[in-house]
Amino acid sequence: MTILRSSFTGSRSARAIAALVLTLPMIQVLATPLMAASPRVKPPVPTPAPAPAVSPAPIAARVLYVNPATGSDTALGGTQRAPFKTIAFALNQAQPGEVVQLAPGTYNASTGEVFPLMVPEGVTLRGDEVAEGKNTIIQGGGSFISPSFARQSAAIRTQRNSAIIGVTVTNGNTRGTGIWVEGSNPVIRRSAFKGNHRDGIFVTGSAAPTIQNCLFHQNKGNGIAVTRSAGGEIRDNWFQSTGFGLAIGGTSNPLVVNNTIVNNQDGIVISDNARPVLRGNAIENNGRDGIVAILGARPDLGTSTNPGNNRIQGNGRFAINNATGNIFGAIGNQMGNSRLSGL
Repeated sequence: MTILRSSFTGSRSARAIAALVLTLPMIQVLATPLMAASPRVKPPVPTPAPAPAVSPAPIAARVLYVNPATGSDTALGGTQRAPFKTIAFALNQAQPGEVVQLAPGTYNASTGEVFPLMVPEGVTLRGDEVAEGKNTIIQGGGSFISPSFARQSAAIRTQRNSAIIGVTVTNGNTRGTGIWVEGSNPVIRRSAFKGNHRDGIFVTGSAAPTIQNCLFHQNKGNGIAVTRSAGGEIRDNWFQSTGFGLAIGGTSNPLVVNNTIVNNQDGIVISDNARPVLRGNAIENNGRDGIVAILGARPDLGTSTNPGNNRIQGNGRFAINNATGNIFGAIGNQMGNSRLSGL
């Protein structure tokens, strides 16, 4: 299938401080007969102003290099000339603020990876950002116990303030998920999620990720699933040929902006008591419905003061299928002659 994918893409006014001018009384000096030479008094030597403080130059983040073909997991590794072999080993060495840089290649169990990979707090896992992960493939998954969803299978898990950039993630295991985000706030960008048995990314707990400029293609479950009380931002992504482009449930309230959601079974399915905000998305040519709302869901699809600007058309059945019994706003969207269902 050919994937047509679009190119992703003050300061405070200074206050005028009035100078306080102290006007000293003028002293009139009267001429008097010269009686004796007065000692000359040296004017006081002004104290030099202290030199302005100089901020230290920022220290470049340490980079740990990984290459599955030429690397070796030894204590002296991790340099560009002597890289580590596995992502798992490099992540165990990484400290907050450091970058684990992946060489192009496939990282899986046969190259020594142990899944799920855990990206520690404050650490960046980076492949090829320019190529959007096309040649840097993380393939596989491992089981773990989720605090909110029991035993799961994931390729990657995240901790607070971590980042994942420029990789392709595939977990073909039964119920396999690409990245599991629970109670953390990672940045995930310019990456691809293909062929995952369930979801490309699963977001749960109080998580608040930023997911941007990613491709979700041919995942059997959902491109992204968001549930529990999660929030965050899902922006400028492309969802194609998957189950549901996005599944949003629980009491979650993510901001979903400028995404392209095409040729899936359904575009976006919103359930439970979720309150997502949808702005500027193209939700088109999905097999069944563009947007489905069930149970107590109440999405924000646009208001009179903040129109939705979503384009919801060309879907197989309905543009919006409201099966909740609730009324919610959908102002300022382009739907052409598409059919609607429900209130």
